[in-house]
Amino acid sequence: MSDLGEGRAIRPVILAGGSGTRLWPLSTSQRPKHLLPLLGKRSLFEQTLDRFGSRFGEHFAQPIIVANQAQEADLLELAGNSATLVLEPVKRDSAPAIALAAVLAEDDELLLVSPSDHHISDAAAFHTAIGLARPEAEAGRIVTFGIEPDHPATGFGYIGAEQGSDSVRPVARFVEKPPRDRAEAMLEAGGHYWNAGIFLASAKTWREELERHAPAILAAAREALDKAVRDGLVIRVDEQAFASSPARSIDYAVMEHSDRVSVVPVSMGWSDIGSWQALVDASDKDESGNAVASDVLALDCKNTLIRTNGPKVAAIGVEDLVIVSTPDAVLVMRPEEAQRVGEAADWFAAETKP
Repeated sequence: MSDLGEGRAIRPVILAGGSGTRLWPLSTSQRPKHLLPLLGKRSLFEQTLDRFGSRFGEHFAQPIIVANQAQEADLLELAGNSATLVLEPVKRDSAPAIALAAVLAEDDELLLVSPSDHHISDAAAFHTAIGLARPEAEAGRIVTFGIEPDHPATGFGYIGAEQGSDSVRPVARFVEKPPRDRAEAMLEAGGHYWNAGIFLASAKTWREELERHAPAILAAAREALDKAVRDGLVIRVDEQAFASSPARSIDYAVMEHSDRVSVVPVSMGWSDIGSWQALVDASDKDESGNAVASDVLALDCKNTLIRTNGPKVAAIGVEDLVIVSTPDAVLVMRPEEAQRVGEAADWFAAETKP
């Protein structure tokens, strides 16, 4: 038996609607981070597809990709005819996106909801965790994957688990991004995991819990698909109907209210690549701790990340910096200031506004 378990192939639902502007100026609303090769030569989106690719085709069905319609051409080029592409005319967060997939799928299909812009270095551990989650999902529960924390991060949400087996445990609570003292207390207490935003449940379970806790979101998804324009594997949902949906994350809409949620703890080399600091942490580095791309010269530098998709960059004798260059903008900062990138992006947008 495979680590992924036996039974009907699991259908990935890949969420590709984010803007990724926390990695400005490399990532923008026109070219968000999941379309960029931030770790390796393939984009984060392609790496996400690879985790469900041909080598595991017997275990995974054709994915459903729910994405911003502005990215249609890019995603069609990358995914080809290997996925159903559901295009959102307006941004409405993860709960409406998952609702679209749940309405499209058959009752007993297991839907594995996965962001398109996360990094997982140990796909085998991920597949083992999916296999552990499968029986719970088939029994009508929503299973989330909790990342075993290795430091008291304040940039992630946490999942608090009840007592149970080592492999699958009922969820007691979801905790929003905590202050450091609370994060330290949760790690010391044990039974708390980072919330990776990856979920496994049947389409029927998703619809039932949306109906129970967020009926307006489910109703809007149904109407948007009833009035959708279909072109082969491309589905363009109706703008007016979809825009009527409340814009809410799946955590707020369902997970925090449902009594049908379990967690599988897993260590799989996960990162949400949600900031320049996260990219520094996840990148391969040379003997001096530098992570540099092509078209970069780093002389006597230490612990510095340098990226460019514009002019060539030379750095001499600097350390503990992030240096990012594009044809339009340059960012220089210390990694610990990563949460302030939005201020620079807002300033740049105002300065370049026609």
